[in-house]
Amino acid sequence: MVYEKRRFTDEQIQIANSVNILEYAKQYFDVKRVGTNSYKIEGYGGLYIDPINNMWNCFSQGKGGGPIQFIMFTENKSWVESVKQLLGLTISNNVGNYKKDIRQSEENIKGELILPEKNNTYKHIIAYLIKTRKIDKNIVYKFIKDKKLYEDKNKNCVFVGYDKEGNARYASIRGTNTNIDKFRGEVKNSNKAYSFNLFNKDSDTVYVFESPIELMSYMSLKNEFNHNAVSLGGIYDMALNQFLKENENIKSIHLCLNNDDAGKTGTNLIVEKYKKDYNIVVEYPSLKDFNKDLMILRNFTRGNSYEEATEEELEI
Repeated sequence: MVYEKRRFTDEQIQIANSVNILEYAKQYFDVKRVGTNSYKIEGYGGLYIDPINNMWNCFSQGKGGGPIQFIMFTENKSWVESVKQLLGLTISNNVGNYKKDIRQSEENIKGELILPEKNNTYKHIIAYLIKTRKIDKNIVYKFIKDKKLYEDKNKNCVFVGYDKEGNARYASIRGTNTNIDKFRGEVKNSNKAYSFNLFNKDSDTVYVFESPIELMSYMSLKNEFNHNAVSLGGIYDMALNQFLKENENIKSIHLCLNNDDAGKTGTNLIVEKYKKDYNIVVEYPSLKDFNKDLMILRNFTRGNSYEEATEEELEI
């Protein structure tokens, strides 16, 4: 395999491949023990983990491998993105600065979530989200004011998720530099059950998206949006499941995952799991995702407010 631009040293690749698949999977999936040395991830048909050899296999699809391939398969990420995630490269886009060995064992206890340090400006994320990604400025401002979005010292977007007590439990990062390859990941010790979301106690419907940007893009496409919304941080339902547990008034689930193979797989899994207890609506974007739909629409429009946003307008 050719490593893109030789981004990782052999040692870093070895570290990524030494991450304990079983312990990683337990953080994000419903894992059942099915034998002395065999575990199964529910909802995948035949995805089994061998903790002794730190390998996995999905027999129904003929896939398998080590930790890197596990991330690629379950989260639909590229090889580079998967290695970054396993290394915990979420605070800096410079692999050379990474100095932490994140080898895990079955006794490893999930540590504290440390949010990236805030920048003294919002101008880079405002430019990226509003001018580049065409998201409505009032939506961006709302999430900033609600402390669910900020800019870190590396000029990245940081999307934050909280538990019911108001404690930050999850954070994902999205790079804003459009001149280099896309950078995205999750802050180490993030709990996907408390992913980025929008809460409205008066709504009995929750809209479900793969990422914060797609959630915000969908809101921008609507004249009004007065419902709950959850970003899964992928295609699996941990965040949705937690949201439903905490909000028993929810009656309808509106699935807005991506219009690709991974999004459709995730949609089908969620429909099968929740269709007995909830009214489910499936809405795919016209293109791959709702941000692409939004950008196509906005590019036909000139001089609208989304092009005129400035940091000075933001009052916090």
